Parts: sequence; C-alpha cells; structure tokens
Amino acid sequence: MKSNPGLAHTQLFLDDTSIEETVFVSRQWHSPRKFPDPVLKAEHPWERGCAATYGTVLLWRGKFRMWYVCWSRVVPRRGVYYAESDDGVVWTKPALGICNFNGNSDNNIVIPATADDRYVDNLTVIDDPGDEEWPLKMLFWEAHTHDWKKRDWGIFLARSKDGIRWDRLPDPVLPQWMDRFNGVSSRLDGKYVVYGRTTDIQKGFRRNGRSVWRTESRDLVHWTKAKLVLERDTEDPVNMEYYSASIFPYEGLVLGALERMHMSPDRLDTELIWSHDGGWEWERAPKRPAFLAPSEGERRWDDTWVNLPTNAPIRHQNRLWFYYSGRSGAHGAAYPLNHGAIGLALLRIDGFASLYAAERQGIIITKPITCPRGDLHLNADMRRDLTAHPGFCSGELRVEVRDNSNRPVKGFTWDACTPFTGNTIFVENAASPVVWKGKKFTRNLAGRSIRLAFKFRDAHLFSYRFRG
Repeated sequence: MKSNPGLAHTQLFLDDTSIEETVFVSRQWHSPRKFPDPVLKAEHPWERGCAATYGTVLLWRGKFRMWYVCWSRVVPRRGVYYAESDDGVVWTKPALGICNFNGNSDNNIVIPATADDRYVDNLTVIDDPGDEEWPLKMLFWEAHTHDWKKRDWGIFLARSKDGIRWDRLPDPVLPQWMDRFNGVSSRLDGKYVVYGRTTDIQKGFRRNGRSVWRTESRDLVHWTKAKLVLERDTEDPVNMEYYSASIFPYEGLVLGALERMHMSPDRLDTELIWSHDGGWEWERAPKRPAFLAPSEGERRWDDTWVNLPTNAPIRHQNRLWFYYSGRSGAHGAAYPLNHGAIGLALLRIDGFASLYAAERQGIIITKPITCPRGDLHLNADMRRDLTAHPGFCSGELRVEVRDNSNRPVKGFTWDACTPFTGNTIFVENAASPVVWKGKKFTRNLAGRSIRLAFKFRDAHLFSYRFRG
C-alpha cells in the first residue's frame, strides 16, 4: 500500500480519513464551554439594541480587537463599532473622535452608515500580513433601510493601517449580495473568500430555502461567479434552512460553523462542518449534533440565537476561544425582546471530536504514512468522564509503530512504550511526546513508511502530530 506524504499538520479525528482500522472505539463530539455572562453589551445610545458578532475578533498586535455591529428595530441607522481588550474578557470601547453621532464624536464608531436611511448589517475584517501598507481589510454589507429597489446595496470594501481609521470604496464590490455573509478572515490558498447569499437565493427559496454560496478574489475587487456549496438535504428537518456559515482554516483543514435556522420554533444554532479540499465540498457528523447551541431555559440572554464571528478561534491560554452572538429573540421578536450581546466559549485545543474507549480496551490503526522528522505528540485525556476533575485520570494509552506489513517495529512496541496516564490539557499546546524504552522517539524512523497503532482504555484521543 502506498504511504501518504509526511504530515505537516495536526491530525484530527473528525472522520476516518487517516484511519485504517478501529476496535471497540467510538467517536464523540464536543462543544465549547460558555462563559456565563456576556463580555460585551450594547450600552450607549449609538449602540441601542443588540450587539452582535456579525463581525470579527482578532488577537492583533498584542491586543484583542473586535469589530461588531448593533441592530435595533427602533434605531435603523447602524455602523461598524470597535472595542479592544488586554485579556479578552474585559472590553473597552474607546472614544475615538472619528464619527459624529448626534453632534458628538466621543464614540467607538469606525465606519458609519453613509446616510440616515442606510444601515450596516454584517462585516468581516481580514488579517492580511502580506500587505504591509494596508494589513487589514474589511468587507461589510450596507443598504437602504426600506428601499431595496434602489439597487445600490451589497458588500462594500474598506482598508486600514490600524483597525481604527478606514478608507472605504464608494461602490459595492459585490453588488446585490444578500445581507448575511461571512468572509474568511485570512486568505485561503492565497485568495480572499466569501460565503453568503447571492440574488440567486430567490431560486433557493423556491427550491430548498436559504443556502450558502461561495465566491473568491485575488484583489477584493474582482470576484468569481458564485457557486452553491451548501444547501439543506434529506437528512435535515424540513423546517430548517442554512442561514450562513462562518469558515476558518485549521490545521490543514477548513472548518466551519454552519448556521442552522430552525423555522418552527424560530431559533438558530451552529453545527461543525469541515472540508478536505479548501472549502468546496463539506463533511458533516452523523446525526449532525449542534456545536454551539442556545442556552437551555427561558429568559437567558442567549436562549434563542447563537452564531460565531468570521474569524478562527483564538488560541490563548492553552484553549480555543470562540466569541459568539447570543440573542433572546429571533426574526419575529419585537423591541425590546430582541435583546442580545456578545459572549465567549472555550474549548480545549483540537477538542472538536475525540476517539473514545471505555473500560474495554480500544485500538486504532492509522493508514500508512511517511514518518516525518519529528517526535510523535498526542493530545489525549485519560478520563472516562470528561465532566470529572481534569486530574482524575484512570485510563492508559500506549502507541506501537508498525511497518508496511503491519508488523511492530523493533523497539517501538506497545510493551516498550511508556504509558500515558495523564491529561494534556495541562501541557503547553495540549500535546505530550511519546517515548519508548531506551529513550527512543519517532525521529529515529524519519523517512520510513509506518503505521501508528494506539491501544487505550478509559481515555479520549483528540489528535496527534509530529513536532520537530
């Protein structure tokens, strides 16, 4: 059997792409844990209504920076707002002195709507370090509040040196794209990419409800013809549509948070999706569990609607930080019942899915790979119950290296492997090296075609990679 090339990225277990055989192992899906209170609310007159991460949060130049929108059914004029934080939890809204609101510029508006009868709905800030002059770009949607017949609405472009002062183009670069879109906040294969709704959505409404289309560009001005990439299928409930999808690169894959709009009852949650081909064809988990769902119970600020911003999760303090919009009302909620704010949820690094073995010993054997010049590291948790104390570990995991004939390599057997009995959540980058007797490491096998055989019980295996 031909082996795969050396592995440059962490190998996740979202599907069986890298797996040849499993014995007594199941896949489990995990959701980030929500911070109990919002980290940012609408509190000023120019923010009246609901603050929403129909925007982007970046850890950029030493600060957490957020570009967001607010919306209200009683104050139609909206713009783009800016907030910043040193720790990602306590946020400030600086008085920037840039944009006027009711005769005063002491506010945090960075891009206002261009007229009183126009509004900005959602946006993407693109971190573009290859452009030293304009390292940040913004795509944002603007339209007339009531008169769509003027046909001058769509997605507009702006650029910035510091994230605060923006230079915008006067005309839309994606005219007549619909109001809910998500640009990717970093380039994919050197291209700028947008996922959203085109005017072709009218065909979708007649056929299959809201859906997700993709377009891409080399210069943010000239865009390819949109292609339909996601629409509901026969496995979805008939009362559900795809509102949008937030897409981000992660360890050689492209991941996404599919926004699922349930029509009855009216609520919105997110589902994890992933792509092996750069974001064209998408994979979904069996039974399609929610990745981030509204909070249970009534009268919670996020009990009806949750969606993620356009950026990838921020890797900080050995966790993945997901900011999200939460609302207590959906499309039909009248003011002030459409209350909402911006929250935070945390997930362990690579913690989207795990392969799990309970008290009965499980085995995973990978497909052949070319062993890279590095040491094998695991992201694993030796707890049967992930709600237990993080140090309450009862399981064990060993690794065996095998050759192309599936025979153990001398010195790299299960018996020679130092068993792992802990929890890498305490370790930097959530990864611990695998060692065999005589201080042998996989670096000694670089260039050889190998398989990895994991044997474990009472344990979750999240990922593995080779580190130099």
